[in-house]
Amino acid sequence: MSENIPVEEIVKEVQQMGYITVKPREISPSYYKLKDGTIVKVLININHLVPDPRSPDGFAVSSTNIITAFVPKEKRNPTLAKPYTPSELRAGITDEDMEPITLKEDFSVYELSNGLILSLKTVAGQISKTAYYNQDGEPVYIVNAAPIIKTKKSR
Repeated sequence: MSENIPVEEIVKEVQQMGYITVKPREISPSYYKLKDGTIVKVLININHLVPDPRSPDGFAVSSTNIITAFVPKEKRNPTLAKPYTPSELRAGITDEDMEPITLKEDFSVYELSNGLILSLKTVAGQISKTAYYNQDGEPVYIVNAAPIIKTKKSR
């Protein structure tokens, strides 16, 4: 059963629960090129904020890391795909710091329901290649990403 409630009403109810909601104004992932030709797309997406008096800004940020690798055709091998655990993945690093070329790093911009504008740039600190392959036959990479965040009042 679907009620088909307007998004505005849903957002209002979420805000009444104490959340600071976000409205994306511009989403800008970062892109990096690796020496094996792979292009890695990295985005830290803001889900919502929660008031937190322990934080210097007065709120805690809930986010999701979205990482995509675009692997050259000749580097893919579906026959090598097999399941792995997080500990096996860490132990299976074959190239610990690939030193990528930065292709693009810009700020994503979000309007917050508390009247602030939050800008976030995703920066990849380290990209490591593992000996594992995903179900599509693409090498699995471990990406350590960090946000650069700035906030300002809405105009």
